[in-house]
Amino acid sequence: MEETVEKRDPEKGGAFPSERSRWIASLSYLTVLCFFTLWKSKDDPFIKYHARQGFLLLLSECAVLIMLLVLDLTVGKLRLIGILIIGLLQLFAGLGALTISILGFVKALFGEYWHLPFLGEYRERIPGFHDTEA
Repeated sequence: MEETVEKRDPEKGGAFPSERSRWIASLSYLTVLCFFTLWKSKDDPFIKYHARQGFLLLLSECAVLIMLLVLDLTVGKLRLIGILIIGLLQLFAGLGALTISILGFVKALFGEYWHLPFLGEYRERIPGFHDTEA
């Protein structure tokens, strides 16, 4: 399976993003810094693209954390098997979130429009701080 990666804005055919834009966009994959990048994405479609994906990643990490807390309070009370199941789920969820965050950080730093697995299609539904209807 070969992954296709665009280095230009697929909708606008824009130029390669500047170094400043790439660094700001890469910060969007570092948990709560996605709010900073949403704020800085005023006129830059590259930053806006990655800021929205970073926000989706943060939302999904919070949802998984809540799910794991609920499971820990229920299934985690079982003696050995509950602790083992919850421990493995927490390990896989943490490693998965860390892997996707690092991958997004690196792709944004190299100036690529990278599609976030499972969540990327919802990216355009996230409003930015500077979105206005004309």
